[in-house]
Amino acid sequence: MDSIQAKELTDSLQGTTIDGWTVSGFYGNGKSAVVVPAEKGGVKAALKIFHRELIERYGRAVQLERISREKSLIGLTHPNLVQILDGGECPITGHLYVAMEPLACKNLRDALLGIPPEAIPKLIAQIASAARFLEDMNLIHRDIKPENIAVTDDFSRAILLDLGVLQPVGVSNLTDVDARPFIGTLRYSSPEFLRRHELPTIEGGRAITFYQLGAVLHDMLMKRPIFSTHTEPFMELAEAIFNETPEIFGEDTRCVALAKKCLIKNPAKRLELVSWSDFADQSPATSASLTVMQARLRARQAVFKADQEFSNVLATEANRVAKQRLGEVSNQFLSRIASLLNASSSLFPLRTTRSEKNIADQTSITTIQFEKDASIGLPHHLTIQFVIRLIDENNGTPMYKAFSAAALSNDELSEGDLVADHEFFAGEIDGLLDSAELEQQFAGALEAAYIALDKGLAASIAGILKLTITEAQQNG
Repeated sequence: MDSIQAKELTDSLQGTTIDGWTVSGFYGNGKSAVVVPAEKGGVKAALKIFHRELIERYGRAVQLERISREKSLIGLTHPNLVQILDGGECPITGHLYVAMEPLACKNLRDALLGIPPEAIPKLIAQIASAARFLEDMNLIHRDIKPENIAVTDDFSRAILLDLGVLQPVGVSNLTDVDARPFIGTLRYSSPEFLRRHELPTIEGGRAITFYQLGAVLHDMLMKRPIFSTHTEPFMELAEAIFNETPEIFGEDTRCVALAKKCLIKNPAKRLELVSWSDFADQSPATSASLTVMQARLRARQAVFKADQEFSNVLATEANRVAKQRLGEVSNQFLSRIASLLNASSSLFPLRTTRSEKNIADQTSITTIQFEKDASIGLPHHLTIQFVIRLIDENNGTPMYKAFSAAALSNDELSEGDLVADHEFFAGEIDGLLDSAELEQQFAGALEAAYIALDKGLAASIAGILKLTITEAQQNG
């Protein structure tokens, strides 16, 4: 977006309301957005409104996802990170926006010449602290540069801005389309970031952050942008980033050494030589540093709480799905068993069925109990138990085993009184449980029941025969 486009957009916004934020005035503009003063419900904000050309170029869904990442910081504050207040899409105008706290400060690029040497250690410590705060929440800024850092007039405080290319570790990169040309940020990008060789890990993101912090430290020490003699053409600057070691000197030898280590080309060596503690301000602890630690603790606790809640949601959903899956499979089995029992209804008395699912053991247990029926020669209770167990998820094609057991008793048996060890099915459930080829397996499920019934009838017959013989002997 050029200056003419920025003015046209700014003029069109004056006096309008963007998702409840009333616009009045102008702060500035970048290549993709204008920043204007706005107010909503008595709250003042700096409203970053994205140019429609940017949205059309990269897609509305992509830009909304970037805004969503920034909104994840709402409610989490750090003294050296711009506070995000709101963001989204205006339902009336269609404008995409992010609302931030307003800051009456210059950016570090414009203030370079006025930075006193004694302020540099504190400023770089504050910027690093904000970057570490983001890392604690599994986020990488990836665009740390003087233009994205505000600094107070007395150089006592630095604030990290512009979270537009914020990236969660391990998440697919929505902002590559922005970053590939590296217009405006090329100068502050590490060699592996330019080549797209960065690792999608916390360490990979930290290596980029350390390099960019080193480049900002270079600028504060040298009072000029890094690789300032390599501006045009594009490839000359890229070659300098890949191959040249920038000159760095100054009175603060600790800061000079830190900047040199941060700007090492090899990211693995960079991480070997630099740690977060290297950026810490060496002055005695202050209330500001305590505030930073408190903010970091709050951020860690927020991440922990969110992870815990997410894990609970996942566990609940997993249990619900497992219970539903076991129920469906159990119903298929029992439907087939019931069909076989109904086909042999003359052999069995009336029955009752009850089922129980054990999600922890991935099993479904069903017990069928038959009433005593002396009329068919069964003066005992007959109990059959079926156990269906998930053996393996098998990459989306679950494998099951099914077992059966049966027993006779004078009183009703409970599920725990039987041990289902007669295996009658092993494999995947494909919805074809009533197919002819499985008929034999399911008939086998009732084998134990037939054996128990046969024993009961045999006992009854033996008892009748014994009684008949005894009566005959008595009648002589």
